Amino acid sequence: MALFEKGNKIGNRFSSDNQPQNSGRKPSVYKYIKDITGKKVAPEMSKEDYYKVIRFLMESTPETLEGLVKNKDGTPNKKTPVWVLNVVSAINADIRYGRTYTVDSLFDRVFGKPTQQIESEVNAQVTNNSMDLSALTTDELLQYNSLLEKIKAGNGTK
Repeated sequence: MALFEKGNKIGNRFSSDNQPQNSGRKPSVYKYIKDITGKKVAPEMSKEDYYKVIRFLMESTPETLEGLVKNKDGTPNKKTPVWVLNVVSAINADIRYGRTYTVDSLFDRVFGKPTQQIESEVNAQVTNNSMDLSALTTDELLQYNSLLEKIKAGNGTK
């Protein structure tokens, strides 16, 4: 007897009397954040806005980026979004260690990855048997294909 077949008494089968404790879908992340913070949460930035902010961050001087992270008195800037702080922190770390990881990935995100052209010479052998194989069954086509492979593997030798 199959596991979900009618009449199977094995396991915990749901019925009108036996329902799971938490029915329905799980709440979204936005609802979860609203429950915790009490604020309605919804994405406010479009993809284009995101790209504009990233481009601004990539074109900014280290002094400008520092102003996003800290106020003039040196205290943390609490008005800057967390994701911007994260990007600025990654850029600053790259500057400190002489890397370009963050800028490379941001360029790829904004402008797309660069394409590479590959030149090659291709030699192809195309044969036209001019045979209509549409009348053959699937089994006959499989047999025909195996015979062709056998001929190619033998290279005409016995």
